[in-house]
Amino acid sequence: MTKRRAAWMWAAWTLTAGGCTTLAGLDRSYHLAEGAGGASGATGGSSSASASAAGGAGGAGVGGGAGEVPADIELIDDMEDGDAAIEDAGGRVGYWYSYNDGTGTQTPPVYSEEMPVGFHPETLAPPRGQSTRAVHTYGSGFTEWGAGVGFALNGPDMGLFPYDASAYAGIVFWARLGDAGAVATVKVNISDKVSEPAGGICDESAGEGDANRCFDHWSTMAPLGTAWAPVVIPFDELTRVGWGAEPAAEAIDLAGLYTIEFRFAQGEDFDVYIDDIGFYR
Repeated sequence: MTKRRAAWMWAAWTLTAGGCTTLAGLDRSYHLAEGAGGASGATGGSSSASASAAGGAGGAGVGGGAGEVPADIELIDDMEDGDAAIEDAGGRVGYWYSYNDGTGTQTPPVYSEEMPVGFHPETLAPPRGQSTRAVHTYGSGFTEWGAGVGFALNGPDMGLFPYDASAYAGIVFWARLGDAGAVATVKVNISDKVSEPAGGICDESAGEGDANRCFDHWSTMAPLGTAWAPVVIPFDELTRVGWGAEPAAEAIDLAGLYTIEFRFAQGEDFDVYIDDIGFYR
């Protein structure tokens, strides 16, 4: 999984930084309530729902969900610039990528020499209020650990470095199903120094049953519906399964976050739109 994700992150950075897309940053706070309303009419295919490549799907019950949108939000990405880059603000540099176990089909596909395509937000028709674009991923047929999309919070020049999110209380985003028959939950994973290989704590080479494994990320299951709805995820509600490094860790290390990912497990069809993601205080 690491190699597949790294390949896509490299491709996303190359396509954006190399001039195939335009990187436009907005250094401002953003209140998601302004973009509420409407519904996209576009639909996609289908596919699978959430599991860690290293340790299966267990451990996270349905947590963060629809609720009152926090008032103090700092935008991570609104997708309106149409490229793979998150907003260049708050010390964040990152690019959206797809990743999967290679057994099924996913759109957008994982970057490869055979399929060197870029990751671009999809135009919404009709728009969701003031929002005209969103990330859209769908797929099916995965039999090992599944698939997902995500982005690095601090990934300049194809690297992966920690991002200090200790000023924030959680994340918020808008989401809806593209296909009403797709799986109605998404696993939201946030990696920190304990679970991400770049943190230098876990052992990327450790296998199932070994101690000190990587990828036991902090996570929760978020519900999805056919209408756009805000999903609010407080950091203090995130949990780990406990098979990874430092299993006794009681809370995510907000001073060293790496990625935010939306994951789907093997054997389930998935089709989801994600829009206007941000940190809130």
